[in-house]
Amino acid sequence: MKRRYPLEALKDARRGVVDGSVRELAERVSARGAAERAEAEARLEREREEHAAGVERRAERERVERGDARASDLQAQAAWEVGEEERLARLREREAARAEATRDAADREHAARARLARAEADAKAVERHRERWSEERERQAELESEDATADAWAARRFGPGRRA
Repeated sequence: MKRRYPLEALKDARRGVVDGSVRELAERVSARGAAERAEAEARLEREREEHAAGVERRAERERVERGDARASDLQAQAAWEVGEEERLARLREREAARAEATRDAADREHAARARLARAEADAKAVERHRERWSEERERQAELESEDATADAWAARRFGPGRRA
């Protein structure tokens, strides 16, 4: 009769934890990637808008320098500047928030990697124990076989009616 490994349920449970950790890590990697893309999009939008605002400012400055602007144009430009700075500030805040979300996602991914490493180490420890247990069982079986062979030889050699 072949004896079943006594920690088989633990081995299966540890392997299940590893599988769950792998799935969690995959989700975390995906979330970090999405956060990085969102951050990059926010940065590009801010840069585009800052560039467009700079172009508008230069064009208005050139118009003023040529003397083509009236007082009402200057007032409108000043109001536009205030609004534009508020809008750009919101874009910077959004970019900063997305950068923070990216850092958080990276931290969660790092933690998931650490949990996976611990789970794999635990599973490997049980696997190593199972290997040692199997080797010990094989060694015991070999010893029993050798003992049986030695007993059979001794019975034939020194059995009843035989003289030493």
